Amino acid sequence: MDVLLVCLELAGERYGIPAAHVAEVVPAVPLRVVPGVREGVVGLLRFRGRVVPVVDLAVAWGGAPSPRRMSTRIVVCELPAADGRPAGSVGVLAEHVTSVTRLDPDAAAVGAPPATPGARGLGRLVLDGGRLLQLVHPAQLLDRDLLDALVREAPAEAPW
Repeated sequence: MDVLLVCLELAGERYGIPAAHVAEVVPAVPLRVVPGVREGVVGLLRFRGRVVPVVDLAVAWGGAPSPRRMSTRIVVCELPAADGRPAGSVGVLAEHVTSVTRLDPDAAAVGAPPATPGARGLGRLVLDGGRLLQLVHPAQLLDRDLLDALVREAPAEAPW
């Protein structure tokens, strides 16, 4: 079954996020930094009245931070509700969003997802036009407890 993918580049490698999970692609605006956060979270984005944590995949997967360029974008992805928790969002920092492509991941598969602990959110390798493309699963990028801690609702009556 064909899937529409939003393709992006990171450190010269190609990745694809299922378009069904992508809400919008926005310019890489300055982010609100959150001290002490791990897992590649580089800050918080205010997006359509919500707070969205943004993940730099290069940092999340153990590399150097992605360089900021004029072509850098944030791919805002919707996360499904899970384990009694409401749906959420996560932003993915991308050096370049290159294209949207349609392919059958089952027919094009050439490699299984990595089984290493540092490969959070990585799916299988597929061939797209003779080039390798790694699938990314946005819902697996952040631990849900961390996501909840980053985007907590303000109390109805603020103490100050």
